[in-house]
Amino acid sequence: MEIKNTMEMLGLKEATIVSFDIPNRDRCGRSNIQRFLHGRTDTKSVNGKMKTYRYPGLLDEGGFRLGQSVFLLPPDLASRLILKLRGLKISHRYWDVLVHG
Repeated sequence: MEIKNTMEMLGLKEATIVSFDIPNRDRCGRSNIQRFLHGRTDTKSVNGKMKTYRYPGLLDEGGFRLGQSVFLLPPDLASRLILKLRGLKISHRYWDVLVHG
């Protein structure tokens, strides 16, 4: 418990860096991860009127992009991304880190 208190005093919190590589030929995997991370928007005709529906992605809950296919996420969101990548058999790596802020 003392480590947690020290981390709080220093303004540090746990995070996870997740990096993955999707081959160009895997369009389905690329599209799936894109929607999972960034969400999607669907426009449909309802009673003759166009309605837009927004489905949020994982990044709407927190975290951000560090670079191409590299993200810094809170541990719980990183776990969800890692499970998705494993399920799609996408090559990935991750590192648990401490961040300030």
